[in-house]
Amino acid sequence: MIIIATMFIWWSTQTNISYQAGKGTLFHQVTNPAYHALSQSSCYFTMFGLLLIYAVCITLVNRFWIGTALFGTLAMVFAVATKIKIAMRSEPIIPSDLGFLTGAGGGAGEVTSFITDDSRPLVNSATTMLIWFILICAVLQFIDRRRGFIYCSWRHPLSSVKNIFGLICRIAAPIVSIVLLVSYSGTISNPQSGTRKTLDSMGYSPRLWNVLDDAQTNGALTTFLSLTHVKVMDDEPDYSKDAMRQIFNRYTKSAEHINASRSQNLTDSTVIMVLSESFSDPNRVPGTHFDIDPMPNIRSLSQQATSGLMLSPGYGGGTANIEFQQMTGLSLANFSDTLLSPYQQLVATRPSFYSFNQIWNADCGGEYSTSCSVGFHPFLQSFYLRGTNYKKFGFSHFYTLDSNPKIKFRQPYIGPNGTSTTVSDEEAYKNVIDAVRTDVTQNKPPQYIQLITMQNHAPYPDVYDEANEFHAANKSVGVPGTERGVVDNYAKGVQRTDQATADFLNQLNEVDMPITVVFYGDHLPGIYSTANSDKSNALKLHETNYFIWSNKASMSHNTKLSAADAAYTSSNYFMAQAAQQMNARVSPYLALLDNLHAQIPAMSRPSTSNGTWSASGGPTYLNAEGEEMDMKTLSSKAKQLLADYKMVQYDMSVGKNYLMDMGFMDVPKQ
Repeated sequence: MIIIATMFIWWSTQTNISYQAGKGTLFHQVTNPAYHALSQSSCYFTMFGLLLIYAVCITLVNRFWIGTALFGTLAMVFAVATKIKIAMRSEPIIPSDLGFLTGAGGGAGEVTSFITDDSRPLVNSATTMLIWFILICAVLQFIDRRRGFIYCSWRHPLSSVKNIFGLICRIAAPIVSIVLLVSYSGTISNPQSGTRKTLDSMGYSPRLWNVLDDAQTNGALTTFLSLTHVKVMDDEPDYSKDAMRQIFNRYTKSAEHINASRSQNLTDSTVIMVLSESFSDPNRVPGTHFDIDPMPNIRSLSQQATSGLMLSPGYGGGTANIEFQQMTGLSLANFSDTLLSPYQQLVATRPSFYSFNQIWNADCGGEYSTSCSVGFHPFLQSFYLRGTNYKKFGFSHFYTLDSNPKIKFRQPYIGPNGTSTTVSDEEAYKNVIDAVRTDVTQNKPPQYIQLITMQNHAPYPDVYDEANEFHAANKSVGVPGTERGVVDNYAKGVQRTDQATADFLNQLNEVDMPITVVFYGDHLPGIYSTANSDKSNALKLHETNYFIWSNKASMSHNTKLSAADAAYTSSNYFMAQAAQQMNARVSPYLALLDNLHAQIPAMSRPSTSNGTWSASGGPTYLNAEGEEMDMKTLSSKAKQLLADYKMVQYDMSVGKNYLMDMGFMDVPKQ
């Protein structure tokens, strides 16, 4: 049973194999190709998980054949649902999809949304097969005639030593089986656990940035179990509604103090957040140097706009973690080390989640209430579960290559040598310009716009040939030739981003609507092997460039925050900094972030290495000069702010959202 169930689950993740009606039974269509894959590590992981589930089914009902029927039903439903969901949304079944069973939502939607005309033949065939299987198990149970898998009699519990022992086993067996299953699920997501280390030695390689890739590599059941039990944060023993009321009152007063000197509303302006994939200054990397500046336009912005360095929790990967911080104001530094990807392991499991775009959603109202925040990403919405999470955040539309409708401007870039790569930043910016101009033409209120680019995503093939002047301009010392060539290609991409961004800002300057842009690189690319081999370079390899700029129609045009407020930051502070630049009123939540930024300018949990997540490395805190802070020497005010921030994050991520109900996120408007 376990081997057959494993083959069905393996088959469910194979995008190149589909059920063909009229070409043999479902059983043969599944087992013929799957039989040859049973030696793969993903199948071993699946078998182990299935063994534990089988044990739970048998011991709970205490009837072998009825338990077998229950196990087979669960395995079949899981495999078929995974197959259909992958075909529809390029992602397997995850724990949050079970929300439809209770009406809580969470990603899967209604049950009927799984069954389309294309999937109906598969569903019909699977249903027929399952009915026959259950009937066979029922007949076998009747023939078997054993009263229980574990012998015991509830009517005569003390009739014999055998019965007493049987009752003890009858009670203990399901408890032990459930504990083993829950424990296994929890340890999969904990890199420090013994079970996880054993799985790692067998080839387990979590790839939660793409749950489909993870399911194909490690098995759909392993992916599901790895997302069921993750420790989000350490327990807060003082957490209560009264404690959150005290925090609410404290930062309501702080917000009133800040707002007394501010005259603008956040929602009077369109705010555009630009996550520029892997954008950073190559000349800041130790040992790397070009005698041509790859980013002259963005560098010149430092004279007229807020700019500085952002401390990133990633190097070579982890884009959505930095994006999550920017969207919510929460920091990975406060999360448990086992929470590696909030988009998959946290947001997808919560019925709702706060993000800053909801400020615009709450304010614009009327006929435009469903189009106040919009997202663009010239790639796939299935990556990091963005398609599901952006709906949960309250975005009216999230335009991607596979959304409906698709992102409007999406042509791939073709280099001088004819090689095609991902969508260029120039093309990606067109989507935002088009949206902004449409708003002005139709007299719509300001929006919150999120753009995640793809141009500088790895890998970095040479698509320029002789057109890449950075080959000759590379004056790096001690860097091997192969590494130099990749860095040259990356630098050329940075130059293209720099020019496209300058053109983008010039076009926004022509728009008669207040607009503020927050632009940042999410992490450095994982191409600096030489610099990365020296641990003393770790901090520099986690610092990227950012700026906050307002167009000519904004009252904050040419505003530049002081170095104390801008030289160093982290993405969780961006909205508070944008409000400061715009002279805009803040909510108690933004007041907390504003005060915290003044005391601890940047915070992060360095958590990636060459694109592979790990839970090693503690939080890093930087002062206004970019120096690491010793937490033992923090002022009492800074310690209070940090403690309050953790409590707020606990309430939003683990607790009961008391602060949301109190209005902690509400921004006052004049």
